Amino acid sequence: MNAWKSWMMTVVLIFFLCGAASAAVRISPLPPPPPTAKLRVFVVAVTTEFKSAKGPAFWPVSPEEFDRKQKQAIDERLKQQGIYEVVGESDIRAVLGTQKPAGWEWLADDCRLVREAGRALHADYALVSERSFTIHLQFDTRLMNLYSGKEFVAEGYVPSTMLRAMNKEKKTLAGAEAIKIQFRQIFQEAKGDLMRTAIRKGKIAAKGSQQVEKTVPPPPEEKAAAGSEPLEKGPQAAQASKDKAPASSLPKKPGALAAGDQQRVFEKELEQALNPKSPKKSGPRLIVYDFDAAEPMKVAGLILTEALREELCHFGDYVLIQRENMAKILEEYKLQRSGLVDEKQAVRVGKWLAANEAVTGNLAVLGNISLLQAKRMDIETLGTLAAGSIKCPAGREDELLDRMPELAEKLISGMK
Repeated sequence: MNAWKSWMMTVVLIFFLCGAASAAVRISPLPPPPPTAKLRVFVVAVTTEFKSAKGPAFWPVSPEEFDRKQKQAIDERLKQQGIYEVVGESDIRAVLGTQKPAGWEWLADDCRLVREAGRALHADYALVSERSFTIHLQFDTRLMNLYSGKEFVAEGYVPSTMLRAMNKEKKTLAGAEAIKIQFRQIFQEAKGDLMRTAIRKGKIAAKGSQQVEKTVPPPPEEKAAAGSEPLEKGPQAAQASKDKAPASSLPKKPGALAAGDQQRVFEKELEQALNPKSPKKSGPRLIVYDFDAAEPMKVAGLILTEALREELCHFGDYVLIQRENMAKILEEYKLQRSGLVDEKQAVRVGKWLAANEAVTGNLAVLGNISLLQAKRMDIETLGTLAAGSIKCPAGREDELLDRMPELAEKLISGMK
């Protein structure tokens, strides 16, 4: 009987400690920000450890330091593309105050706190970057549309055999490269959703109204999680929920890679990033400038530019200049980051980056039609080497994304 009482007291004590450890996270919504076509993103980076792991994982960088640096790197990468407006630390402090939620709190109840805080920050999307360790070093990136509830997930792990061969510097680099790989994967999946959100926001911003669009109610499956009551699940409960969750909550798209194939692609890209061979030197060096567009459609133009860059990567006859290198030059010389339609300016930037050819373009709405025109030109002579155009009904510019391979083919092959 005494043993039974001791066991019961232990169980009660555990539950009491779990409840005491779980602090209520209070949220204070911000006033609506001024309308803009940019996609407002709330970024959360967390490190979690599973009970199934044999002892605490040995992190080359502490969880706190990694989460801070990972979030900073994500913020910089998103801002660099010009498509996104990243929620700043001052806004986050205004919503959360001095509270600093733990990783399990952010992830509990299917990222309920992320969704609530994101809506309080008037974000369009929340991006969660998670690092965890079981048998392998796992990286998961999750992009959530906070109004439609749609999600896009990229997952991958660094095999233990690969991890053992890495020094501390390589392990740190692996985290940075993993997020780059997963960003590209998520963009490919989410670009249509991003485009539709940008078009909707562009129309609102163009009206110049001081009334910000009313918050769209969350989908039915999220209503139960969107209440104002505090989170009171302890880390054990959150972890149990995560352990039971499927690897991905997204339905597989027709033709999507199986999980094993996705992992093999992830490993191959990570291996190439960590052990780069000599950069390709043969073939013309090609720079792709952001498409010019009127202000309401500027973000849509940037999304189309990014989609074209991804398509041009498949053509092996060219050395595609990375956006990161281009951004450094534009920043250094204080040049505009998009819409380089001044050909003389385009030539100067191209020469600074040792480019031989450049792609420029323009997205315009002509009546009921949206027209995207692009051309590939010689940097030295300014002569047009190839040109192409695609069009769609105005307001349905996401359809242009499906025709981006066609435009890339026209620009590379010289077909009119």
